[in-house]
Amino acid sequence: MLEHVALNQTRFNTPGVAPDNRGILCGKQGALLFSSVDRLVGFFRVFCDESSMDDLLPKLKIHQVRTPLESREFLVFFHAASSYLLDRAARISSLFGGLCFTGSGKHYVRYRDNAAPLGYDIHALSADPADFILYADTFTQGYQRVKDVGFESLVYRLSIRQIPGEDHAERELLWLTVRQGLARSVLLYLWRNRVRCEASKVDPQGVAAAAGTFGQHGGSLLLVRVHDLPERMLTLFRKVPGIEVHRPVGDNCVVEVGYRHPFRLESCAAVFEKDKFYVFSGSRDAVDILGSLPPLVPGHDLVGGGFDLGERGEPRTYVGSQPDKLEVQLKLVPSAAARRRVTATLVSWQHAAWLKRLVYALPPTLLATYRVAAVSEGLFIIGEHGVDGLPIGEMFQEAAPSIYVPLGHEFLPRVGGQVLTEHVGGIANRYVVFPLGADKPLGLEHALFEPLGRRALARLDVEPRARDDRMPLPRTVTPATVVNEDVGSLPLWGFRGEPSQK
Repeated sequence: MLEHVALNQTRFNTPGVAPDNRGILCGKQGALLFSSVDRLVGFFRVFCDESSMDDLLPKLKIHQVRTPLESREFLVFFHAASSYLLDRAARISSLFGGLCFTGSGKHYVRYRDNAAPLGYDIHALSADPADFILYADTFTQGYQRVKDVGFESLVYRLSIRQIPGEDHAERELLWLTVRQGLARSVLLYLWRNRVRCEASKVDPQGVAAAAGTFGQHGGSLLLVRVHDLPERMLTLFRKVPGIEVHRPVGDNCVVEVGYRHPFRLESCAAVFEKDKFYVFSGSRDAVDILGSLPPLVPGHDLVGGGFDLGERGEPRTYVGSQPDKLEVQLKLVPSAAARRRVTATLVSWQHAAWLKRLVYALPPTLLATYRVAAVSEGLFIIGEHGVDGLPIGEMFQEAAPSIYVPLGHEFLPRVGGQVLTEHVGGIANRYVVFPLGADKPLGLEHALFEPLGRRALARLDVEPRARDDRMPLPRTVTPATVVNEDVGSLPLWGFRGEPSQK
């Protein structure tokens, strides 16, 4: 019989239990009871996914026990560090039909549930001569220990399961295990495709062989660490018999791509010894343990180059000479691309009269943005915002800053603006113009340009005029002078005003 624990209760019949700071009854150990190994594995699988096994592994013990009815069950004992850990273990074990107990020694009472939020206490101790006695709300039963099951044996003996669907493995770092007959072909294939890798041959006992040699011992394999393996090569290697692709799940543990261990191995790092290397194979359903990680050698050093130590002739002597210059002529050709904005025009001198007429029609704001330079070829006019208001002359567009080419033309070869600027000798304080049919481009200094409105406006002659005598001279105006005199401290003393006239 079980009794509900009351708040602030201090005396208990269950040995080795006491309330914690939350008032929950806890013993030194927690105990979980499972009826089958499948339920036991399911508990550890979910626990590993939720948190690290470091909370359980230090004092974890798994016993296979026998009931009075000769059935076999499993008891899991762990250190009850806090009621929070017991709550988590009880919640997960209930998902797989397990029961959670707490206590110490051989007596364990049912851990708290919704019916008893603070836990349970037993009415009286059982005298059953069993190794462990469990007190539940529906039974009190003793269990005989049959054998111990190490958690490490569960990790190594459980078969890893294939992942349904495609396994999109991270290809940044992978491991290959290659059988002896394919070792050289795989290294050559990786080397030809420029895949960086390091490799070493290992035998079944995990002792590394000499670098660059492939032994004749049966069961030897090549261990290859591959960086950034292309996806097509990953798919190919997974289909080739004798080659297994593994992903790292820890510092010294790898699992075959496409498979998953029932436990989350990253949470079980304490199980794996630091000086060993563990390879979990799903296709072979095996675990290979290397006594130590062998020294890895760059893959290109293991690939033979066909060296020949035969005799060779005397070395030839060459005389250095200046190499021929490789130059490509810059050509101006019509362009099929969309035309750019017209920002300059060259008006010949024979059309200068037309330009004079257009100046009268241009608005002042637009006329102020145009600048003109007079050269032998004509009047070169530049407008930073376009010269759409001057539909005469040879139109130009900017191929690069301060470099002008005829509208609808481009350079071949197509070079960048910076290269083009260097090719014409720079554009500092000048414009470079490429007229059609000219042998050389024109260089126009900035000092040659002035505003078009100022240049086009003709100078007016002003005739002076004198003053007409028929207009009288202006009057002489004497400016008033204001004098401020000192009037003393009593300026109105003895002052008598004039009588008012009625």
